[in-house]
Amino acid sequence: MDWLWVLLVAVRALSPAPADQWATQLTALDRVRAEAFAQADPSRLDDVYVAGSVAAAADAATIASYAARGGRVVGAELRILTCRLVQVSGSRVRLEVVDRLGPARVRWQDGTTTDLPRDRPSRRRVTVVRTSEGWRIAGSGPA
Repeated sequence: MDWLWVLLVAVRALSPAPADQWATQLTALDRVRAEAFAQADPSRLDDVYVAGSVAAAADAATIASYAARGGRVVGAELRILTCRLVQVSGSRVRLEVVDRLGPARVRWQDGTTTDLPRDRPSRRRVTVVRTSEGWRIAGSGPA
């Protein structure tokens, strides 16, 4: 029976829990979001958010604001501390996430940088939906 226990442990290690899978999915989406900020390219947000998303509009406005002043934000990756699956219904998933913004800074055209204030962990509800292009963030708000 020992071999059965080993097999179960191995399968569990290779098949993470659903919340871990969603944390991985959110991390992948956030990497694209961070690239949009670092490249000062709000069009990259189309690969992160559903069309018409309030969060996409807010991020695009922030990117444009820094770009207008000759800057772009680098290191703006969210670090997921916890992720809990709240609800799954077909092509929609609701998660409760505690995350924290990494050490972000503004890189200015002259090559100088300005550190942005350090973030504290925040708890949010994130809704992710399946689109024809893949999973996208539909909304996010306080938990």
